[in-house]
Amino acid sequence: MTYSLATARKWCNDSEFALVTASYAGKEVAWTPALLKAKIERTRKLRDKNRDLHRKMRRANRAATGTKSGTQVTAMAVAEKRARLFEETLARFVAKLEKLQARRKLGALKSAVADAVARKRKAQAAAYESHRAMFEGFGQKKYVATGVIQWMLNNAWPSMI
Repeated sequence: MTYSLATARKWCNDSEFALVTASYAGKEVAWTPALLKAKIERTRKLRDKNRDLHRKMRRANRAATGTKSGTQVTAMAVAEKRARLFEETLARFVAKLEKLQARRKLGALKSAVADAVARKRKAQAAAYESHRAMFEGFGQKKYVATGVIQWMLNNAWPSMI
């Protein structure tokens, strides 16, 4: 169940509410992996704190009433809802971090492909220049020379790369 910002405002203090609102889409500024990891860590701590608080309250309530189910106390319900709220917030931050890492990995892959293409073009240009020099030399002496021999141009034992 997704909680609204108005409900979150009632349950959270200012810094916690700022954390919850930052997790929503459209609130991204310049997220870095380090910043997102810090927010994830803080959200995890808040979630765990509220889970533990809810468990303590439930155990105390069971002990006080003497029954397994106990009675529902408003503070206990709020602690449980806050834990769920921070669980949702944590899920949104983790999704943003995964998306950012995927985007960065894709960018790195694109730059690696672009680098490989550039190296291939440079190698082709170097091969072209060496062949051009060979044929220009033949062109200057074409009435005296009988042809061009490209000795060892290809490997005698080609590999399967």
